[in-house]
Amino acid sequence: MRIAIIEPLPYGGLLHYATQLGDALAQRGHSVELVLPQDNELASRTGPAVRRAILPPDAPPAPPDATASQRRLRRARTAARLARTWSAIAREVRFANHDAVLLGGSFDMALTASAGLIVTRLKGATPLAHVCHNVRPFNRWGGDGLYVDSGPTLTLLRRLYPAFDLVFVHGEQSRLEFEATWPPTRLAIIPHGDERLFSERPPPASPEPRILFFGAWRKMKGLPLLMQAFDALAERMPEIRLTIAGPPVPEEGESERVLAWAEERSERVEVLPGYVPIDDVQQLFARARVVVLPYVAGYQSGVVHLAMTMRRAVVATAVGDLPDAVADGTTGLIVERGDARALADALERVARDADFADRLGGAGYARMLDGSGWPAVAEQVEANLESLVQQS
Repeated sequence: MRIAIIEPLPYGGLLHYATQLGDALAQRGHSVELVLPQDNELASRTGPAVRRAILPPDAPPAPPDATASQRRLRRARTAARLARTWSAIAREVRFANHDAVLLGGSFDMALTASAGLIVTRLKGATPLAHVCHNVRPFNRWGGDGLYVDSGPTLTLLRRLYPAFDLVFVHGEQSRLEFEATWPPTRLAIIPHGDERLFSERPPPASPEPRILFFGAWRKMKGLPLLMQAFDALAERMPEIRLTIAGPPVPEEGESERVLAWAEERSERVEVLPGYVPIDDVQQLFARARVVVLPYVAGYQSGVVHLAMTMRRAVVATAVGDLPDAVADGTTGLIVERGDARALADALERVARDADFADRLGGAGYARMLDGSGWPAVAEQVEANLESLVQQS
């Protein structure tokens, strides 16, 4: 098949996902083109899929101490970039010679949802699929709600998802919630994939009892719960250490609270606020004995698969499909969402026992490569896309 995988984001997990999936499909003998932004994070990396960096580059970031007018300018530039990006995507889907197109991105704003809907209307006979990483889009704009509650955005999504020929999700719970939330849509479940993009081989086990939180400081990721659990754990285990690494999201209201809390505990808590360059990720995970996902909402997470790729034990909350990704007691530990005491107990159990942590990490590494690695993902994506092509 001639397959195009289009990813409009120039950095981060969705770009990593699209690139690794494209290479895995190319390794199965397909002609795969990755349609990506110019100057994307992986521009210097090659692989069996053809890279076409033709989408507009990212808008310049606002300064750390940006004024209100500077933030508005950043949003205006981002909107302009999105308009150019989706115009290019529409042309690619409509006029390029592909057997099937897999569209990435995240439809969490009215602008992107409307652009995606236009693309589905203009695609012609080419089968168009989408990987839906988050069944319900998360709120990125402040306020108390975890999910987007914008009427226009939700209305557009109700029209958009059924307009795809196929939507991929990452687990049974995601499928059930998708079916309960959106109009009838053709769905397929696929594994998430490994993260060997960051490291072909896992680093050695960490000699210190360090916990790692990795990722953007989103409300749904439960940093306040982690802070409460860590304080309880530190009273029992003074040698425990915590690293919080990832970009703050000031508009969601977590950043100042996290920074103030960490500053008061600077002898035990290390904060690395900002996007972690891909070349620094392995060393960051190498220092950790356990990776924590204290999420209060979610569906699936690349951080789980990244931790397993790095042969690290995982402690996660029971949200979405995380319990299926993390086999409780085998590759990590699962605790109930919102239970700080249970989270502290699970972290202590793993952080205090290096051999136990190593066994969990080893089992996770083996399980991830066996059933959730890119060869398995590509085989299932291939079968579903071939079915679409045959029906078109």
